[in-house]
Amino acid sequence: MSERKPSALAAHLVFIAAVTVAAFFVRFYFFPYASADYYQFLHGWFMELKACGGLAAIGHNIGDYMPPYFYLLALLTYIPAPDIVLIKMLSFAGDIIMACFTMRIVQRKGKKFQGELAYAIILFLPSVVLNSAVWGQCDSIYTAALLACVYYIMEDRQYAAITAFSIAFVFKLQTVFLAPFILLMLLKHKIQWRSILVFPAVYVVSILPAALMGRNFGELMTVYFRQAHEYTDICMNLPNLAAWFPEQMSQTAGAVFAICGILLSLAAVLLLRRLNFQLTDSSIATLALFSVIFVPYFLPHMHERYFYPADILSVIFAFYFPAKFYVPIITVFSSTVVVCGFLFSMNLINLKLLSIMMLFCLILVGASIVALARRQKENTEVQPND
Repeated sequence: MSERKPSALAAHLVFIAAVTVAAFFVRFYFFPYASADYYQFLHGWFMELKACGGLAAIGHNIGDYMPPYFYLLALLTYIPAPDIVLIKMLSFAGDIIMACFTMRIVQRKGKKFQGELAYAIILFLPSVVLNSAVWGQCDSIYTAALLACVYYIMEDRQYAAITAFSIAFVFKLQTVFLAPFILLMLLKHKIQWRSILVFPAVYVVSILPAALMGRNFGELMTVYFRQAHEYTDICMNLPNLAAWFPEQMSQTAGAVFAICGILLSLAAVLLLRRLNFQLTDSSIATLALFSVIFVPYFLPHMHERYFYPADILSVIFAFYFPAKFYVPIITVFSSTVVVCGFLFSMNLINLKLLSIMMLFCLILVGASIVALARRQKENTEVQPND
């Protein structure tokens, strides 16, 4: 991105500041709302950290999250403010970082003001506001890191990309939704295999403070293995394929479903690898979106907020393909409906209908990848005759 003139830079900063302040006041209105997750998990975690000395308590086995989130909560315990406000402000900080990386990705198109517009859209997406300001979830933190990963891949900064992906992983297991995209980047040689060594290094560094403060190292290495077995319902209100299955299924059937989902994801990667296309910014954004819709769509035990990364990446997709503006409308609408169902018991639309809508989005994004490959092939064939 070219350097801005002083007047343009000032206008940019004023706009970003105004949008951020407005986004804060929208969230401030919802801060008093305490969700079931707040009472069941977040409040107890925060109070235990505070009672045991903040950072001195990071060695305690407090909850089922990875330590980095508890490090951040522990730091917040030193601020004299209600815990519900501090927890939601942490999530709002994630919203801002996520919006910043969205802006930077969109700015790569080179069109004036589109990056700033993308920043504003992200901060006011209903699913984003509900997640941080109402629910108090921290999905924006790991999604911000995923967006950083996509951005650095576009920038050909492979080590920064894998570091960002690794940071996302040590906050949320749902980072694996982007794993097929990363595998494809490796197979397409956009990322070198040696860069993957960053992943275990970041993981170990992330758990080291908790281990040094007394928490069992083996337990820290297996947090996600235990977390994966906490929920047995085949469908956790995400509008995916599982919405069509009986509510009560055996653990064996769920395991078979999960294996099939993983194999489908691998098959999709291999098929995409065979497509002869250049990894331009538009194709990278499309492939990333395809990955974060495809994986949770075909896996069981998915929670209602697991299309959250798809909500954000679909907005980026629409900036690269304005004619397909309805893709983020469908994804964000579906996420908002199911989240409202969980938070407020507002079951407005049948989950199966929403799953059909998300399947339509998945097919559309997949077709966009094929269309991009064909267009690039045609351009390559025409060039020698010019």
